Amino acid sequence: MNFSMDPPRLPQSLPGALVNGAINGAISWSAFKGGDTVPLSVDSIAAPGVTALGNAAMVTFALTFIMASITFFVFRAGARKASAAPRTLTMLRYWPSGLAIALSSTLLVFGGFVAGAVLWQRFAGTLLVGPLAATLVVAVVAAIATAVAEWRTKREMLGAARGLAVA
Repeated sequence: MNFSMDPPRLPQSLPGALVNGAINGAISWSAFKGGDTVPLSVDSIAAPGVTALGNAAMVTFALTFIMASITFFVFRAGARKASAAPRTLTMLRYWPSGLAIALSSTLLVFGGFVAGAVLWQRFAGTLLVGPLAATLVVAVVAAIATAVAEWRTKREMLGAARGLAVA
């Protein structure tokens, strides 16, 4: 990993986001491929069965936390190898700083997704899509969650190194 004190840009997270989107899309395909249609959303939040947005919500929550935590350790390791990195960044601890960054990113991405999914369900109601479309929804959501988690983690770590509040 190339280390830079420049503010991170969201497009820099695209390669990892695409890989995670493909992996999570392949995993969700195994759940969706057996049916003719898959509900994107249903009118009841407590409906039994698998929905594309329900699957995407679970992916969003877990993937954002995992990617933010991994990014913390990888970015800090890159900073430790770089001679230009400030000591405040290289000595940043996972507890409590890294965990706070991971949790805040997770709550932001998951909360935003759930709010969007609830609004979608409210206005669109029950909508059936093909297994490929459901898989693509999960893959796109996974890619977005990965990109935002990586971008926010780097941004918050650089902010902490400059003496700004973490999380």
